[in-house]
Amino acid sequence: MERNFRDFFENEDKILFDGAIGTQIYAKGVPKGHCYDELNISMPEIVKTIHREYLEAGAEVLTTNTFGANRYILEKYFDLGKKVKDINYFGARIARAIARDKAFVAGSVGPISRPLDKEDNPTEDELSSIFREQIQALLEGGVDLIIFETFACLNELITGIKVAKELSSDVFVMAEMSFPNNGLTLFGKNPFEVSVKLSETEAEVIGSNCGTGPQNVFEVVRKMGRVTEKPLSAMPNAGLAQFVQGKFYYPYNPHYFANYGKKFLSAGVKVVGGCCGTTPDHIKLLKQQTKDLKVQPRKIKKVEIIEEKEREVKETPHTGLMKLLKKKKALSVEIDPPRDVNFKKILKRLNDYGKHINAINISDSPMAKTRMSPIALGKILQNELDKEIIVHYTCRDRNILGIQSDLLGASALGLHNILSLGGDPPSIGDYPFATGVYDLTSEGLVEMMSSLNRGTDLLGNPIGEKTHFYIGVGFGINEKISGEILERLRKKIEKGAHFVITQPIYKVKGMVETIEKIKELGVPIMVSIMPLISFKNAEYLHYEVPGITVPEEILKRMEGKSGREGEKEGAKISKELIKELKGIVNGFLIIPPFNRLHLLEDIFG
Repeated sequence: MERNFRDFFENEDKILFDGAIGTQIYAKGVPKGHCYDELNISMPEIVKTIHREYLEAGAEVLTTNTFGANRYILEKYFDLGKKVKDINYFGARIARAIARDKAFVAGSVGPISRPLDKEDNPTEDELSSIFREQIQALLEGGVDLIIFETFACLNELITGIKVAKELSSDVFVMAEMSFPNNGLTLFGKNPFEVSVKLSETEAEVIGSNCGTGPQNVFEVVRKMGRVTEKPLSAMPNAGLAQFVQGKFYYPYNPHYFANYGKKFLSAGVKVVGGCCGTTPDHIKLLKQQTKDLKVQPRKIKKVEIIEEKEREVKETPHTGLMKLLKKKKALSVEIDPPRDVNFKKILKRLNDYGKHINAINISDSPMAKTRMSPIALGKILQNELDKEIIVHYTCRDRNILGIQSDLLGASALGLHNILSLGGDPPSIGDYPFATGVYDLTSEGLVEMMSSLNRGTDLLGNPIGEKTHFYIGVGFGINEKISGEILERLRKKIEKGAHFVITQPIYKVKGMVETIEKIKELGVPIMVSIMPLISFKNAEYLHYEVPGITVPEEILKRMEGKSGREGEKEGAKISKELIKELKGIVNGFLIIPPFNRLHLLEDIFG
């Protein structure tokens, strides 16, 4: 076989790539969480074995084990960012050693940024620098071509292609995007637009890989082929993965996969191979069943992509809470949902003491202790009481899919006031061994709700009917607030937060200036008041709860007090705080310890 891949490509009717590298490494016992690219240094024999198996299956091109081997990703694995050159260079040499003169070697380059890392995503100059470092090492390692795989962002892919051609104008480049979102990229780009844009680049081959399986990739490349004269590639997953007894599995379907190989050729696809879940068996059967087939010509139409101007869609939250805060009349009480399914007890107590308040805050498993869903309890109370409901929602327990699902459900139930919180870590709660998810920060949660209010998901894809969330954020207030903390709050407001609820305070002196600084950001503020019930309670809050300070004079007032005497003194202190701040803030949130709602009578009765 000649060493020049470009000549080989031009002289061959069709070309067969290998299949998955990552899922094959996983299948050989290397657990998720390990940096698979690093195995090029620490466990090269595993990588060699996989390459050898694909070569024996008939693959004409072997792909290097370097998909995520860029500085941006490797730095997340302790000190691997320093080993970018070595990991890529040895990845190329390992594949080269197996390929010899029997196959070519494609240097795998995956995306750098991640769709939801909006705060930390590199600039275009940084992307260029990161791509350059990786691609240079692959070229030095002796790859025959560069393949960009599984890209979600079209602009990032175009940047990568430019860098590759700047490093070597002769290098052969393949560029593939993934379309897992019902035939669209994660950012809502369709195959026609992607195909036209990639056709304007210097990439020799364009196509699609990964996605959800052969059907998805077939429909995508069929559409891409209608609007481009460039050769096409198709490298689908075996299908959808499933998680069984702690392990990921993909469908074992070589015959089905090979059958789609025939369809790819009939649709004019020249380069075929596999992605996640495909094995040497898939590639072997694909080779056998397409051996005597030819790539069919395509009918191509010239099209022009007209960029649609982004229309600003305004949020339209209109809740009773918003009106109460505007009038500076919001008065809410925070309750903890029950630890069982019996909501009647808390409902009775709210009926008994609810005349003093016009809103109800429902916490979300505070202190990481299991309680009824605040959304479920919120709907029950909304049906039974004439009060505004404010649902606390934390990022602790759900991934992005679950969060969005919950929020759409809350909106459908008419629960529109949502307080965005990070959530107490599971390590302090009933189940310290539980996993804290934290896919989003509280700021990211604000951004998601704001997106839903505009009728799109977090990635900007249309969802249909928009939500109407009135979005709140928590704030740890003190008299010496730093500019950095205020800046974080400002960012949350820029992302879409509408109101602020502070942590509990126990003095007014020095706080008014901070409150005014918050109000200057253009949002209403509710101050939390947590009635003290004993000296022991006051000491605990002051010394053991982060963000809460109980002044010395208040500690002295509570000294020696407990029982009803402690409750009455605590209620008196709360009453004084409310009197001093009334008219300055937009509302108050009363947080009775242990759901002691009778304290409302002590404060307002």
